[in-house]
Amino acid sequence: MKTKIIVPVVLLTIIAVLGGLLVREVVLRHRAARGQMQFETAVFVQLYQNLDRGEVDAAKRRLGALVTVQSDAYVSYFGRDTDTKFAPMLAQADTIKAQVAAISK
Repeated sequence: MKTKIIVPVVLLTIIAVLGGLLVREVVLRHRAARGQMQFETAVFVQLYQNLDRGEVDAAKRRLGALVTVQSDAYVSYFGRDTDTKFAPMLAQADTIKAQVAAISK
């Protein structure tokens, strides 16, 4: 008789814990996506304003920093592409990163 009560309670507890973990994961991903979109929007507004004021060098510096961060994150996550259509873009990103590094020294 006890086993008939304990098994469903244990199963319901496991389901509740797994459901809670799933909800937590969805909420964390939503927050991360929202933060990323807010950051990108702010950067794009600043770039637009730089270009609107004719501050091309400021816009290039900001874009160079973005290229550096994004390409480093891509390589870190996916590895260096060599035989894909995207490989030339990564090579160009490396050139831009070198230029940004030379300017900031």
